[in-house]
Amino acid sequence: MPKTSAVMPAPGRRLARASTQKKLDELLMKAASLVARKGFEATSMRDLAKAIDASLAGLYHYFSSKEDLLFQLQYRTFGSLLEQQQAVAAEPGTPEERFARLITGHLQFYARHRNELKACTFELESLTGKPYETVEAIRRRYYRLMTSVVADVIGGPSSNGKETRKSRHATLFIFGMLNWIFMWYEPSRHGTVEQIGQEMRELVLDGLRRGKRSG
Repeated sequence: MPKTSAVMPAPGRRLARASTQKKLDELLMKAASLVARKGFEATSMRDLAKAIDASLAGLYHYFSSKEDLLFQLQYRTFGSLLEQQQAVAAEPGTPEERFARLITGHLQFYARHRNELKACTFELESLTGKPYETVEAIRRRYYRLMTSVVADVIGGPSSNGKETRKSRHATLFIFGMLNWIFMWYEPSRHGTVEQIGQEMRELVLDGLRRGKRSG
């Protein structure tokens, strides 16, 4: 599955050399750990430089500001998640099978990028203006991908992924479960993300199937 480094650079940025790209990935991963722990507002660029063992001047070589760092973190994390899930959804199968792959894929991505997703989720409103709009557009594309598959589970393939009130609400419920997992999940206590994904799928699919029968 694609990792964060596979994502194209943020708008307005040239594609970096492989060595520079690798360094940027490392910086963002370490920065995500600090932001996830302290919060964006309480984290300074000096804190970030110390945490990632870099000079303040060196940090500004990669990021024009603390806000730019958060934008790159959110853009690359959500962009990588979307890229992965689009490939997962494109694989053949029934609506239920595609839905199952999306749930498992999201949880597996979370397992690899726990701090990144935690920092991004907590700091969704910390960006403003064009950076916020750019990241929001990626998140909306992911929402539309998920809701199209959910719509097919509820209405069958003939629904062509058309969003309804029921599929919209179901999708929001699903994202609520997915985005809250970092608040309680510990592999040693709760099992693998694949096991959690199976339980989540069974919970959701049973509810969706009942809705289909009653509708």
